[in-house]
Amino acid sequence: MATKKAASKAAAPKKAPAAKAAAAKPVTLEGLIKANNKALGAAVAKGDAAAVGKMYTKTAKLLAPNVGLLKGTKAITGFWQGAVNMGIKGAVLKTQEVEKLGTTAIEVGAYTLLGEGGAKLDEGKYLVVWKKDGREWKLHRDVFNTNGAPAA
Repeated sequence: MATKKAASKAAAPKKAPAAKAAAAKPVTLEGLIKANNKALGAAVAKGDAAAVGKMYTKTAKLLAPNVGLLKGTKAITGFWQGAVNMGIKGAVLKTQEVEKLGTTAIEVGAYTLLGEGGAKLDEGKYLVVWKKDGREWKLHRDVFNTNGAPAA
């Protein structure tokens, strides 16, 4: 009798762990954008401006403080390379809202730029228009500005 119980226990299907059930949860657009923002911050931390540039559409435009309008991935990659060269060692992007409009989405958020040892170099806000490019969501229009006082 004990042998039958042991055999039935061994044959019983195992239940999936709760972590696997949570992982199967559908990803929202806001979740994808937050993941993309985290990847952008990680690429900046590695000094990998090329990886950051690949996160933008080919026809992207970047409107950053104190520079002219930057058009296309080559110019935008150059901007991020310049930021890394100036000592930017990290970027933390915090999504505040996302609104989906078909194959585009509008994100509003806040950023913190970090330097050596995690020193806070700048804080500000941003607005990004995301565009679905094939299966990926990429930055299409990127506007940000600092909360800091203007230079004297």
